Amino acid sequence: MRCFPELQDEKLSFKVDLNRLKDIMDEKFVTSQSQLRQRKIHYLNADKELMNLILRTKFAGAKKVETELILQQVDEKGVITDIKLTNNQRLNPNQDTINNFLLNGVIKSDEYSYNDTKLNNVISTYRRNFKEIQEIDLNDREGKRSVHCENQNDLGIICTCSKK
Repeated sequence: MRCFPELQDEKLSFKVDLNRLKDIMDEKFVTSQSQLRQRKIHYLNADKELMNLILRTKFAGAKKVETELILQQVDEKGVITDIKLTNNQRLNPNQDTINNFLLNGVIKSDEYSYNDTKLNNVISTYRRNFKEIQEIDLNDREGKRSVHCENQNDLGIICTCSKK
């Protein structure tokens, strides 16, 4: 971690653990604000059809945040079809609306993407599936240094580090 020496850890010397790396990032660079960007739930519904339920956060002003619900059906070939929702279901859905789509379903994956604004002009983004971190980025605001780590299924965890 030459670009961020603050992240050096003996436990990460031989094998990168993204959960451990995130813990170190949070310890060294305190988060001042964390914002959910997107949540994507891939599941089998009660009729055993593959579905995606996506919640996206949109900023509609200085402090106003809106959530958009997107529902998709995934066929056996992986083709995705958006399902039309009413405005009440689609914009700022309540928990009951979300629960109705997931009722009697089997969740295959549950991915969260976050933006973390940290102190000392550092920004982090990360994506996790259930509790496992899948991808993580750390950048300074000046763009002088950054680290990106991603869990690629066939290759393992790949990290790239840049410093200008």
